[in-house]
Amino acid sequence: MVRYLVVAAVALGLAVPGAMAADGHSLTVSATVISNSNCRFSTAASSLALNIDPASGAAAAASGTVSIRCVGSPATALWSLASNSGLYGSSPAALRMRHAINVTEFLPYALAFPANGSVPKNVWQDLTVTATVQPADYQNAAAGAYSDAVSLSLLP
Repeated sequence: MVRYLVVAAVALGLAVPGAMAADGHSLTVSATVISNSNCRFSTAASSLALNIDPASGAAAAASGTVSIRCVGSPATALWSLASNSGLYGSSPAALRMRHAINVTEFLPYALAFPANGSVPKNVWQDLTVTATVQPADYQNAAAGAYSDAVSLSLLP
């Protein structure tokens, strides 16, 4: 008879002596919506050529442009641009070109470009990229050709 009363009490949701009480828990739900924009370069590769005269004593620089265009649902796209360490650098802030023949000779340089910006949808925008070699870095450098290859990443 006692067994039937406990089953009836549980079935009716009545408190049974010694039964556990219910507990509640708060759950936070969040989401991040990624950009609907899709930005691309106009061409796959570009080049900058510096002509360095060690007698000049001035920083050597070369500038060029890369063109980007963003498509997607927003009227204006926000973009960011970054570079890797190149083939011979230790970080994007410590880039080096390697001599074409004497592969133990390196020439430090800096690469400057806009880090971020915005562009209207479906409009080509030119971004200036500048490579600079300081006089202290080329004064005692071995004569000859130096080169490096750096990858630029455009987000989104």
